[in-house]
Amino acid sequence: MPVILLLVVFHSLVILLFVLSFGLVASIKNSTLSLTDREVIIKSALYGRKIPIENIAVDEIKTINLYENPEFDISIRTNGTRLPNVSLGWMRLKNSQKALVFITDKTNVVMIPTKDFIVLFSMNNAGEFKEKITALRGN
Repeated sequence: MPVILLLVVFHSLVILLFVLSFGLVASIKNSTLSLTDREVIIKSALYGRKIPIENIAVDEIKTINLYENPEFDISIRTNGTRLPNVSLGWMRLKNSQKALVFITDKTNVVMIPTKDFIVLFSMNNAGEFKEKITALRGN
């Protein structure tokens, strides 16, 4: 009887971990970055935040490929999740900078430097984002 109970508990834990992992990956892929006239808003299940535009070094925003710019790749996970194709949370980069990352595609990442940390966010329209935030800062 105890062996059957242990097997049931083990299988239940495996299923629970699978469901939690799937949910975490889904929440990372559903992270959004939006822009208002005063702040950048990152919506994510665990690490969302609002960053005032005056705290962002707008002129230094750029699109990077982490394979071509390895100094911005993750060195250490400090508080977050790091899977083979997904990274979310607080990390330390290879250049020793602190970063809040939302990476699902290492080839298309917008790097947003703030006065306290860097945000790395996978997005397809980084050029459009930079144009909008530059226009807002000019107002």
